[in-house]
Amino acid sequence: MEATKVSQGPTPSDQGGKAEPAPICRACGGPFQKDEFTGLQYCSLCDTVLSVLPQGRTYMLLGGSGSGKSIFIYKLMDIYLRSGKPCVYVALDELPSQLRASMGNLVGGIEESEKEGLLTFVDCYSCLGGVKSKETYHLDAPGDLNGLAMLISKLTARTDGRSPMRLFIDSATAMFAQCDPDAILRFLYSMSAKLKSGGGSLFFTLSGGAVPPETQKRLEQLADGLVEFKLADAPDRAQKYYRFSKVRGTLYFDVWLPFFIGEHTILLAPPEEPEVQARFYKTLDLIKAAM
Repeated sequence: MEATKVSQGPTPSDQGGKAEPAPICRACGGPFQKDEFTGLQYCSLCDTVLSVLPQGRTYMLLGGSGSGKSIFIYKLMDIYLRSGKPCVYVALDELPSQLRASMGNLVGGIEESEKEGLLTFVDCYSCLGGVKSKETYHLDAPGDLNGLAMLISKLTARTDGRSPMRLFIDSATAMFAQCDPDAILRFLYSMSAKLKSGGGSLFFTLSGGAVPPETQKRLEQLADGLVEFKLADAPDRAQKYYRFSKVRGTLYFDVWLPFFIGEHTILLAPPEEPEVQARFYKTLDLIKAAM
């Protein structure tokens, strides 16, 4: 993954003038950095936007291919693992061995987290090619939702006495190639209820337009929160954007915001318009105060 080039803010002029202070992130109090490629100001240290997501909920991440859904999940996993919160990643689109490499610097200490039992991969991909999985937890038959539910229940039991589990299903789109839509909906409703009853959270990704509109609407109704992603053409690049379209039971901020992938993190930009930026920070403050 190519590292993002950033600068630490203005420097003194050649005439010896004083440097202007770097803008401050009101979410965490740290200084912004300026991305020289996009010209946007970002806080590369702040997890606030993601870490304030209410727990004990089910979140659906919706967007087209390459829009950043999986990367967003990696960042969430990194936050939770650093906080000692168990995570289970259900791999439907890629081998876990490849995932460990592609997560790269965005998820720190993967090997240590697995040894400590904080991170577990469930391999639902190897069986598609008739290959024996190298993972402890895996499916032997494609589309075996009952078997997957049993594996998740076993892993949930392992977290007794620890923080509730965060379950990531990436991508639910792949499930629709193997299973009946109604069976998938029943499975997701069951997993959602099981996890939320214990204070845990479920996150699943879905490619936009991959399922019939009525099925997508039912999935959106299942979710307590909906995070949408899109790619938009810019003069020299395709810029990624995200927005919280729904977060049940709390305030949310539904304006499209840019983000891009840095060397060790996802960089999130606050709105540039003063009035919209003020509403953005007010929403964050209200959510943090209610937590």
